[in-house]
Amino acid sequence: MSNRFISLMIFAPLLGALLQALLPQSKTQGGEGASARWIALGSSLIGSIVAFALSFGLQGQGPDASIGVSHPWVGSYAITYDVAIDGLNVLLVLLVALVFPILIAAEWNQKVGRRGMQGLLLVLQTAFFGALCAQDIFVQFFFWAMSSLPFYFLIGIWGGPGRERAASHGIAATSLGNAFLFAALVLIYYSVDPHSFSLHDLAGAKLSGKNLEIGGFELSIAPVAFALVSLGLALRAPVWPFHGWFTEAAKEAPATVFVALAGVSAPVATYIFVKLCYTLFPETLADSARWIEGFAVINLLVFGISAVAQKRLRLLMAFFCLGEIGMILLGVGSLSSAGIVGATYQQMVLGIGLTGFGLLIGIIEERLGHDSFSDLEGKRVIGGLVTQAPAVSLFGGVLIASLLGFPGLGGFVGHSMLVVGSYSVHPAIVLFIGAALLMGVYYLFNMYKLVFLGTPSQSDGQAGFKDLSHRERLYLVPLAMALLFCGLYPKPLIEVVRPAVLTILSMVKP
Repeated sequence: MSNRFISLMIFAPLLGALLQALLPQSKTQGGEGASARWIALGSSLIGSIVAFALSFGLQGQGPDASIGVSHPWVGSYAITYDVAIDGLNVLLVLLVALVFPILIAAEWNQKVGRRGMQGLLLVLQTAFFGALCAQDIFVQFFFWAMSSLPFYFLIGIWGGPGRERAASHGIAATSLGNAFLFAALVLIYYSVDPHSFSLHDLAGAKLSGKNLEIGGFELSIAPVAFALVSLGLALRAPVWPFHGWFTEAAKEAPATVFVALAGVSAPVATYIFVKLCYTLFPETLADSARWIEGFAVINLLVFGISAVAQKRLRLLMAFFCLGEIGMILLGVGSLSSAGIVGATYQQMVLGIGLTGFGLLIGIIEERLGHDSFSDLEGKRVIGGLVTQAPAVSLFGGVLIASLLGFPGLGGFVGHSMLVVGSYSVHPAIVLFIGAALLMGVYYLFNMYKLVFLGTPSQSDGQAGFKDLSHRERLYLVPLAMALLFCGLYPKPLIEVVRPAVLTILSMVKP
């Protein structure tokens, strides 16, 4: 039963998008026909419900527990449709399952091209499910590359005034990243005998000792492939200094699209890095750990300082996300169980927190027509929303507290494990983490003070600022509840991840 259900989980959203496209065009007073949006929400929920059911099935099983299916796809090139939920990807599968129905609901009243926008979000849901669950590197690349194109159309069609430029830069960067990743994939395939794309067949340092001759020079294959994978995913995560397209997308993308980009795509990119590098290049990864930690520290400090200078909510969120990617990389490079479990946990809670924060920014922007919270002199542009919209203020406070790692919320568990894992290897790194968190407290709570506290601003549009509607509360409450659950009772989530982490660590530390 479960073997069949995992394919339903992956492809139900895509089938919903195709069914939307086949519906006859109809018009109502609110825009396009209502049937299309119910199909979009229904198909997204089917995939998500199956994802939750399968994920719960992993509880209490051993370190090699997985639920999946494997069928030959292109037998002559050893390409196999091999997908599974396991301890390493389960938390991100849950993240995708939680976030995408909420994004569909957030675009419920979209006036322009709602069917197209929701259809592209469904394609993204399928692409992320597939990239997370794939146990064949060709299939993983297929789904991961598939996620690039929807972002191009979502930003280019529904974005702000500079949408065409932002979409073009985004697709250029992600296509270049995909090219590097595909080059690594081909190199790996031809380096083993018999040729294979299966992660199971390639695991265990099978590339160790393999060489490649280019222009009379002999190069070791594992470091070359590792560099290609790292560069390809750094462009898409993104990691400093490849972040320019990401901040440009932050300015122009619709709120739901930027949520998918920052809250889902970036964590999935770091997961793929962990999955491929710990499985395929354990020796090279161990040798490169200090480089990973170095880039992580640069991300923490550069983007933390950049966030302090921001005057727009969108850019504040973008630079915070980029800094947190650095925090996750600290765990990845720590080569410790606490660090990697913390990185995996933080990927999920960061995605949930950024989803809520991004949607809240979208709500504020929709009501006011802009997202600037202070002017060039530091004076408030928005203010006193706590008296006009107490529910918006409450959700904003909960989300910011979780993003900063306050006790009782999901971010506290993820940050704590990352600090413990990093300290056990490089104690001095804790000082950089502390500096980054202090900067985060400063710029996020300064923003909260300007936007929500004090007296209401007299700027245009704020006088009639409305609190959350019933629909908005309906899709924000699950995010807040998820962060509370992750902060108060993390044990079942950690226990399902830890055995899988110990298994991949055994490849690096025999």
